[in-house]
Amino acid sequence: MRNKAVDESKITRDTLLCGGVHLLQPRRGPRSSLDPVLLAGFVAPPFGAFLDIGCGTGALAFLLLAQDPGARGVGVEIQPRLAELAVAGARANRFGDRFRVVAGDVRAKGAVEAGAFDLVACNPPFRPVGTGILPPLSEKALANHEVALALGEWLEVAALALRPTGRLAVIFPFDRWQELHKGLQARSFSVARSRMVASRPGVEPRRILVEARRGPGASVEEPTLIVHDRGGYSAEVRKMLGEEA
Repeated sequence: MRNKAVDESKITRDTLLCGGVHLLQPRRGPRSSLDPVLLAGFVAPPFGAFLDIGCGTGALAFLLLAQDPGARGVGVEIQPRLAELAVAGARANRFGDRFRVVAGDVRAKGAVEAGAFDLVACNPPFRPVGTGILPPLSEKALANHEVALALGEWLEVAALALRPTGRLAVIFPFDRWQELHKGLQARSFSVARSRMVASRPGVEPRRILVEARRGPGASVEEPTLIVHDRGGYSAEVRKMLGEEA
């Protein structure tokens, strides 16, 4: 994707990993949440060749690249402005030819090379159309709701993109876990690892982290990840954020 000049008045320049990763985001529009940090902290390197479906401005991909100097990634993003910011962010992080952004619809024929990836990582739109209130900004609606990319669609893309021994890693709402599980099974994936995410100790989980592989296999359910503890982020989340060794 060709580099374009960034209008500094319409963006913010933020950092992750205590300044180790740079992120350019719309001042007004979809902005990164903690979810990419949790997913990047859950999936273990090496990542090899990875695909980030709906990469947004690049938060998840940049965290993976920062963790594994040998990794190379492709991010596909349907929203032109976010794709442009991902390109600018990759340049700011000096990832060079390690990360390529494809601006377009990941469902389109030829958008993704079949069987080319060791890892597909995805922080997809969570909310089915018809639930909640669609944000007035179309960018936010596309980022948060399944307007352009539903669960079954990104699972099909992942199944196409992965090598036979590849991994799929995703963060998804816990209340849609059974729906995700059925979608994985329908495409011959089994859950290798899973971890629930709760905002505080003693409350119901709101997210689930899943790593899946093709074929049968044992599933390891890891202890619940607690995000907040004693008025701030838990020690484990602070470590994921690069705030603790």
